[in-house]
Amino acid sequence: MSNAEIQVFMRILFIQSYLGRREPPVAPLGLASLAANLPNHDCRIFDPNVATDPHEETRAIIKAYTPDIVALSLRNIDTTKYSDQFLYFEYFRRYVEFVKEVDKNPLIVVGGSGFSLFPRRIMEMVTEIDVGFTLEAEVSFQNFLDNNGRPDNIKGVVYRNEGSVVSTGFPDLVDVKEIAPPAWDMVDLTAYLPYTTRASIGLETKRGCALACSYCTYPVISGSEVKQKRPAAVVDELVKLKEKHGVDRIFFCDPVFNYPLDHSKSICREILDRGLQIKWGAYHQDRFIDEEYIDLALAAGCDDFYFSPDAASSEGLQVLNKASSVDSLKRSVEIIKSRGQAKASYNFFAAVPGIGWKNFGAALQFLISTRWKLGSRLVRWKLSYIRIEPETEITKLVLGADHIRNEELLLPVSKKQLRQLFVRKTSSKLLNILLFFHFYTGALFGRKNVIRQD
Repeated sequence: MSNAEIQVFMRILFIQSYLGRREPPVAPLGLASLAANLPNHDCRIFDPNVATDPHEETRAIIKAYTPDIVALSLRNIDTTKYSDQFLYFEYFRRYVEFVKEVDKNPLIVVGGSGFSLFPRRIMEMVTEIDVGFTLEAEVSFQNFLDNNGRPDNIKGVVYRNEGSVVSTGFPDLVDVKEIAPPAWDMVDLTAYLPYTTRASIGLETKRGCALACSYCTYPVISGSEVKQKRPAAVVDELVKLKEKHGVDRIFFCDPVFNYPLDHSKSICREILDRGLQIKWGAYHQDRFIDEEYIDLALAAGCDDFYFSPDAASSEGLQVLNKASSVDSLKRSVEIIKSRGQAKASYNFFAAVPGIGWKNFGAALQFLISTRWKLGSRLVRWKLSYIRIEPETEITKLVLGADHIRNEELLLPVSKKQLRQLFVRKTSSKLLNILLFFHFYTGALFGRKNVIRQD
């Protein structure tokens, strides 16, 4: 194939990485967004996680389609859940090896949020990968194709050069107002429809998070600058999903939907102005809700307000660098309570570094009080554990001065290594003993996100 042919036209097979087990599926939003912005190339999207026989159907589509590029998305390294400790990355490695065995000719490229956290390390561990794309890739991947499939001089790329892994730094910022909406016409959403109450179909209204929670990787992956889509464009996507694909519920997969508050209110008003009947859920920050927003969101179809304050004491909130306060938490419950149709979910961390019973007790007291006030309208509540990840303040706090070298340990290759990445130590020895039993009981008997084990 000549350089001119490569520049004009390529056959690109986008694959959502095989998870290794049957889970409620999540539609490939990132791949649909990438494919939508490559009008001069022939693109297909395949999700082995909804296939009857993932490996054989992968083999069949590669053989039939003969792609020039196989582009895989690695969304998650593991579950990050103490009660369901499962390593997706191990199955990703095996799957990439399998793809290479099926056909050695296509270039194998990888991106996604999971890859973006460990780009160099993954390139070193999975030698079948030719090129990696970090963070937002709508611009960098297009530039890569325009450069005849050569990675040099393309921002946001990691590639191999004479046996070494080379990084070109951060990619160019993507203007979410200018990119095309996801190409859902390339995806049969039928397999995802039964799981819409479990966030199987997502939609972005913005990218980036300015809140800087000390344990969170959102600012690392999508930046700390909040980039908003036009409310009308967001609802255009909703209308298409509802009317063309039969989607009855979506999940707004922004880091925080109701920040900035004016933007989320505008989206709700746009939904109402068009008379669109669709259910949705989203992550919310309790500090930024008010009565008007809750009323608008309920009228526009919100059926669950997800809150993750993570701590219920002022000391815990400070360590986690949360925008919440004890007062804003209590206020959120009162607002939800006053709206008879509103339902809410709350998540807390059982262990916060350097703090003991005061924070743990405050979380339990909050959950008991909220259950009493909301009854069955408290849909979900849980005590989880921080999974430390690269480039976060909590990771620096837990790993200490040698955190940069120790961050290599954050990409686990065994369940034992994954288990060690959950923060379970507090300032109280007695509480640590209690949490030891809580952690391992949850790991053994907790709910697993599985439909059927392969």
